[in-house]
Amino acid sequence: MKPLTPKTRGAIVYGHNCGQSSRTIAKQLGCGKTTVNDILKRFHETHSLTPKKQTGRPPLLNSPAQQELKEFVQENGENCRLCTKKLATVWTARTEQPVSAITIRRNLKKVGLTACIPRKKPALSEAHCQARLEWAHAHENWSARKWRRVLFSDESTFTQFQQGRQGKVWREPGEELNPDCISVTVKHSPSKMFWGCFSWNGLGPIVPLNGSVTGQTHAITIKDYVVPTLQRHFPQGNGIFQEDNAPPHRSKVATAAHENAGIVVLDWPAQSPDLNPIENLWAEMKMMVRRRTPPPSNIKVLEKYVKDAWKDIPLEYYKKLVNSMPKRIEAVIAANGNRINY
Repeated sequence: MKPLTPKTRGAIVYGHNCGQSSRTIAKQLGCGKTTVNDILKRFHETHSLTPKKQTGRPPLLNSPAQQELKEFVQENGENCRLCTKKLATVWTARTEQPVSAITIRRNLKKVGLTACIPRKKPALSEAHCQARLEWAHAHENWSARKWRRVLFSDESTFTQFQQGRQGKVWREPGEELNPDCISVTVKHSPSKMFWGCFSWNGLGPIVPLNGSVTGQTHAITIKDYVVPTLQRHFPQGNGIFQEDNAPPHRSKVATAAHENAGIVVLDWPAQSPDLNPIENLWAEMKMMVRRRTPPPSNIKVLEKYVKDAWKDIPLEYYKKLVNSMPKRIEAVIAANGNRINY
């Protein structure tokens, strides 16, 4: 908080002499009750309204230097990826002011910058951004009601052992090898791919896939699962099928399966998983599977956990995802076709 002005400190003493309570004075002056009591205590002890002089070593980086450091870090994509040790070396060379990595980290935190793991997003070229923007403009007048006619679909792979970085663990210094405090890794975790779909009207089937997806296998998925789900969710025949631009989805045999079944396929921009609400559903399911105890001991158990998670998705959750489509489109337009926070 900013230090009180001499006028405010005088008003506190004046209000006290007039018989006002500390709570009343604090409310009138917009400060805390504790602050009022501290000012009065100091006045009674020293008969002075002048605050104590701050003691201790002055900070290495004052406010202008902190802002200069922040501007340097945000100057380009290369600088914002430098570690604190490298930033300390660069800053010392630029300003001839020796600082440590801890000082750099502490001062960046004061100006609102925190080191975070970069989020993984698909690469977007200018052509991709332009296509996404054109697609968003073409669908910006679609209401939430119209999006409720869309059957969203996608494939996703679930692994038996969690890959990559896990969350932090609280432990004592000598517990680093405690089984409860380690993150088990394997070079090649057994995995299983699943296909799923959902709409405002409900969840479709969750289908375990054997091997990689090809045009032939996807044509079978369309015949055995997409067509019955569209008929069940949209008995009036006004359903729209959504899938991404993966090569098997756009193969001749899959396209023929669409046409033979009379399926209306929603045009979809490339490199746009952030537009597909089923990606959020997959992420939620993977967290649900990771929370299961004991962890899946084999692929068969993993498959059961995935199917259980699919059944446990709340109705309100996937309806909320469908209703988010107009906001996603607004975000794409606002970002000029670039990535959005979904």
